[in-house]
Amino acid sequence: MTFEQWLQVGVENGFCSESFCNTHDGSPTGEKEERLWEEGYDPCVHMVRLGNLAIWEQDAQDYAQADVH
Repeated sequence: MTFEQWLQVGVENGFCSESFCNTHDGSPTGEKEERLWEEGYDPCVHMVRLGNLAIWEQDAQDYAQADVH
C-alpha cells in the first residue's frame, strides 16, 4: 500500500481530514470551534505534518520555482 492509499483509507473512514495547506488554507474547523474562538476561547486543533523532510523541501522548492508569490 502506498502512502497516498493509506491516507485515503484514513479519510474514507473518518480518521482524518483531507490533506490541506495550513499556511495557505488554514486548518479546517467546525462552526462550534470557530464560535468558541470568536468568544475568546482557544480550542486546540491537533495536526500532524504528513510526509518527510525530503518531500517538504521538494514542495518548497517547487513552490519557489513556480513563482506564485
